[in-house]
This record gives sequence, C-alpha cells and structure tokens, in this order.
Amino acid sequence: MALHPLVAIHSAPSIAGSIDVRKLIVSLCVLFSTQLSAEEQPVRFVGGIAWGVTELTFDEKLDADVSFNTLSALGALSRGKFYSSLALSSSLATENVSEEDEIGVAERWDADLTLGYRPTARWSVFGGYRAGSTDIDFSVRDTDIRQSEFYRENGLFAGASYTHSMGRSGSISLTAALSRYDTQLKFTAGVDDEEEEEDGEGESEALEFDDLEGRSSGTSNGVSVGVSWLIPLENSFALNAQYKINLYDLEVSIDDQLFKPSQRLVYFTLGLLYAF
Repeated sequence: MALHPLVAIHSAPSIAGSIDVRKLIVSLCVLFSTQLSAEEQPVRFVGGIAWGVTELTFDEKLDADVSFNTLSALGALSRGKFYSSLALSSSLATENVSEEDEIGVAERWDADLTLGYRPTARWSVFGGYRAGSTDIDFSVRDTDIRQSEFYRENGLFAGASYTHSMGRSGSISLTAALSRYDTQLKFTAGVDDEEEEEDGEGESEALEFDDLEGRSSGTSNGVSVGVSWLIPLENSFALNAQYKINLYDLEVSIDDQLFKPSQRLVYFTLGLLYAF
C-alpha cells in the first residue's frame, strides 16, 4: 500500500523571494484538473486522524513556550502523478500562558490545502494555502481586567519532498518548504503601559515590540523542514508519524518603525490512515 505521496505533505508551510508561488499553484491546479478528467486513471482516497503536540515559541511576546495537545483530520486524493490534501488541526484544550503581569489561556488551530505532483516515485513538488491562529484570553493579576490577544497567519507555500522506501518497514519522507504569509496581530494593553501613561513617564523611551497595543498587520517569510515515517499495516491501514519545524520572520510596521520578531512552531503527530 503506497500511501506516502499523500501523507508526506501534511501541513507543510512557507514561500517568498524569487519563487512565484501563485503561478506554481495555478499550474498545479490546471494540471491536476486535467489529470482528474483522464478516464484511464483511477482516483484513490486516503482518510485519517492523528493525535499530536504543537509547540509555539514567541519570545518577543510570551514568557515561555506553549505546548498544545492537538487532534487532526486528513483527507487526500490522487490520480496518476497528481495529488491533493486537506488537513485540519485544533487544540484539544486551552493551555496556560503568561506575559509579564498578565496570565491567560491559549488555544491553537491550523488548516492546510495542498496540491502536488510526483515526477518520480521518490520526488514530489507541492504548493498550497495555509491558515493558522493562536488565540489567547488574558487577565491581569490581582485585577478584574480581561483582554483577548491573537496571532494569525495565512498565505501561500511551496516545497518539495523526497521519499525513501524501506520495504516492509515502510518509508521515510523528508520535506522542505518556503512560505510568505499575511499576518494579523492583536495585542493587549499591559498594566505597566497604562500606569506610565497616567504618570507621564516613558514618553521618550523607544517603542519595543512587546509594548504594541491593539491590532497590527504585516507579513512573514518562513521555512519549514520535516520528516515523516509511514508504516503499512494490514487491511489498507497505515501508521504515520511526523515531526516538523516551522520558522517565521515577521515584519510589522507601526508609526514608521519596523519590527522583525521571530516565531517558531514545532509539530509532532502520530496518526492512523486508511486507503479507500
């Protein structure tokens, strides 16, 4: 059961620079629709579910890393050398976070739509659209103040993967991708900032990223690397384990001042797949 072309692209990310992602994705869409219309090619479908852990690192805003237990659903189909997939992931519960005098709970969701092409049995190229968000409800220590905050990204990605077969032990896939996303950020107003405004202090201090308040928007360039291991089981089932790191460099401009914070998302998933 050769499932690896369908699952190696699970939640891939990022692109920018000289690569024209839009043209690549449009080309993949045209080629994929042409392939689906070919009567001689059978359509294969794979569905699956996975448990995982997603770890968020955002040093410029949060005091510590946040780890979410997640549940993911995956659907993929292929015809000939072309494939597509949709992956949805959501945190199972809220996790505790802190930012200076604020404490709160956070949740996370991700969604990926991917189109790909396999020129050979080992190599594939892909592109698609991704969206994700971390949503936080904050409260200020020893007060009744409640505020919300979020970090959201959406945009296009493209990349390639290489798969090595190990016979009955399954196959190992290595994936690399680039992305360029639009980012939407909403930050809370900290107690320290409010006190400084009332006292008339801090007016001459340089604005730092963690001092930003309200809504902001910007862009992010990212890179992603990952490895997955697909193990075939009996009766068209397969076990899939994946580890992936997404690194993003954000650019946010406020009052003619440019901020370049970084963000990291680490994904680990273990799932069960079924080929229909």
